[in-house]
Amino acid sequence: MSMLHHDFCRQPFFSGVKFTVSVTTQILSNNVVLITEPVATVKTAAVGFWFPIGSRYEGKNQRGASHFVEHMIFKGTHTRSAFDIALAFDRIGGYLNAFTDRETMCLHCVVPATHLDKALEVLVDMCSNSRFDEKELERERAVIQSEIISSQDDPEEAALDAASEAAWPNHPISASIAGTVDEVGSLTRAILVEWYKEHIVSGPLVICAAGNVDTHLLQQVAETLPPRSACSKNWLQVATLNGRQGRAPQWQGGIQFKDAPFRQMQFFLQLPVAEPKSAKDYYCWAVANALVGDTMSSRLFQKLREEGGYSYNVYSFMTYYSDAACWCAYASSAKKDSQKVVATLYNELRLLKEEGFSQDELDAACEHICGEEIIASEDMDYRSKRLFRHHSFGFPQSTTEEIADLIHSLSKEEVTSALQQLLDFDKATLLVYGNNPTESFQKKILAAV
Repeated sequence: MSMLHHDFCRQPFFSGVKFTVSVTTQILSNNVVLITEPVATVKTAAVGFWFPIGSRYEGKNQRGASHFVEHMIFKGTHTRSAFDIALAFDRIGGYLNAFTDRETMCLHCVVPATHLDKALEVLVDMCSNSRFDEKELERERAVIQSEIISSQDDPEEAALDAASEAAWPNHPISASIAGTVDEVGSLTRAILVEWYKEHIVSGPLVICAAGNVDTHLLQQVAETLPPRSACSKNWLQVATLNGRQGRAPQWQGGIQFKDAPFRQMQFFLQLPVAEPKSAKDYYCWAVANALVGDTMSSRLFQKLREEGGYSYNVYSFMTYYSDAACWCAYASSAKKDSQKVVATLYNELRLLKEEGFSQDELDAACEHICGEEIIASEDMDYRSKRLFRHHSFGFPQSTTEEIADLIHSLSKEEVTSALQQLLDFDKATLLVYGNNPTESFQKKILAAV
């Protein structure tokens, strides 16, 4: 059985079928970068407006501005009320949303392809003519403050910022994306309007669209936007080029304990990662992550949950920024099992470094990542975001089939090399986050490491 499985998994997933790359990238006369992937077989269109601005680039009196502005672009323009914006998408069965992270903001939608023109008209209005009405602003300030309090009540949500701070201390990359309640309370309308004009109205912009899209229509609409700052071909260089990057985050290893008012203990074992220089590097890390902790059959899930019964939540993930990256293994447990969780976590990773993994494990991890990619590729919103991901890293745009074949081409030696590079325990950062980590408790954890 293992030989049959091995032979199947190492074959090109779409062997014998030829595909052409339909992705086009244009830099328009107003410096908007337009990336399109027409998919004629679907009836939907997904569009994302990406801005290279996020919480990392905010000054002391601007903390929370990016996230606040993201909220305010839904609150009305000079020609549309907040209700008009909502109704424009609701009446066509479309979906409109936005998010802010540490280095980017994105406004994105999915609509029936026949209504793409209407959706684009509203998106352009939101990104050019937002009103920042005082009453709407104060209402939304209260909403955001409520959102911040809600995230502080969520154990994992609250812990993630603490984990980032443990790895990259005293750096804007680790600060809360939304800011604190007090920081949001101090943001004035003038600060928000200036932020909006500088970064949303006239800052660099990449528009990514996938699905049954009319590239000519997209180009026409995008060129109605005000002139922008020039955007680097590699998105991750933009902040450096416009002088906003600041100092690079400095990695800090070691073990930290943080008291938190939650019943379960949470564990974040983080290790620095070399930033991917090619698509093959990126997918090699994805396969390695799947093998170690990102699937139900992975090493860490099997040991900590299935065999040990210590944890309900066990997973691992990659985090990428423009000048820093890390891998993180996460688990939570009852306090009484903390020592066993930490010991198992370290022991399993050391065993993986010393003894490696089987070909079957590699095949399963490759097939998992390919399967995720193939399933997700039927979602046009995902494909739109994939266009941006490849653009942001400076990778060539690829079809789903080419990505699957790239993943299946990864050798055991290449993934082994990546894991050997990753599993340098002298650089490890362990955060133990939970209720009352007493001195005696800390000694037990240190002994388990």
